Amino acid sequence: MILQRYLLKDIFSHTGAVGLVFLLVILASRSIQYLEQVSRGELSLELVFWVILFRLPEFLELIIPFSFFLSMVLVIGRLCSDNEMIILEQNGYSNSRLLKLFVVASLFFALLTSLFSFWVTPTSKSNLDNIYQQTSFKEDFNSIQPGRFIFLKDGSVFYAEEKNNEIFSNIFLNFSNPKSKNSESFLTAKKSFISSEDPNLVFFEEGQSFSKDGKNQVKMSFELLSMNAGKNFFLGETSNQKNVNEVQLSGLKNIWKMSLPLLTLIAVFLALPLSKIKPRQGRYSKVLPCLIVFLVYLGLLLLVKGWLDEGRITFAPSLLLVHLSFLLLGLILMSKFSPLRTD
Repeated sequence: MILQRYLLKDIFSHTGAVGLVFLLVILASRSIQYLEQVSRGELSLELVFWVILFRLPEFLELIIPFSFFLSMVLVIGRLCSDNEMIILEQNGYSNSRLLKLFVVASLFFALLTSLFSFWVTPTSKSNLDNIYQQTSFKEDFNSIQPGRFIFLKDGSVFYAEEKNNEIFSNIFLNFSNPKSKNSESFLTAKKSFISSEDPNLVFFEEGQSFSKDGKNQVKMSFELLSMNAGKNFFLGETSNQKNVNEVQLSGLKNIWKMSLPLLTLIAVFLALPLSKIKPRQGRYSKVLPCLIVFLVYLGLLLLVKGWLDEGRITFAPSLLLVHLSFLLLGLILMSKFSPLRTD
């Protein structure tokens, strides 16, 4: 038990240290990139913090498997160079027992990666999309020039006679309904502005609305009318029908969500045999070859995912074939270059 705790502590401490270093490097490079976008006017300065915050889970989703793999390479290299592998053998450690210990550690990091892949990252992406959407709508709405008829992307027409401090005066808004040619809706209002609490909410003050659908007509006067416009105010309504491509894309996303946890598990069978060093070799001599193997593995996954996204291939389980190929490679390497087998 003491040796197990010692090895697990070594693995977890190395994984945490490596992960922290790479996280800081990524955050620094991304921050520079976002600040460059701010300087070009492509991104608001107030959004930089939220963009980094909500993209953090996406970074960690990749950092965790990579850090765990590199930590295994460093730990095995240190154990070999310090002759601690001999001590493990003398205390009854076999290759299967050592493998079992690293698999236990990989299960923890695979579950952690799954948590990010299936819940944290999608939630963060959704929140980030909402922020982009709200900001985009607010910018589009406030960029409307008074005294001009503005044809919106959904076919509606917006007109404001004046504008003062992001408040429009004497409003006319004609709604477009592509689903029905016989329907007509419009409203007039003295003022219109975006809510300070919800950027997707547009208020209209002191006006009238008129709607007609066939023989049915409705006319209404209002003191204050709110419209949850958001993205649809400019882009029109989106269909709720799912086509075949959307269903396939959903299946691809689910398979990709499993890919990084699987990568974390299979990495054990690659790291253990590849990181074994001979007594006269330096403890870091196998780091570069191991990193090349890992990056090839990850690169092939990203390549296949890109082909699936572009429609070059339609067989979504192709990602699983990449995993099976490297699992087979790992099992072959384990049978020939096990860490506790002396030359």
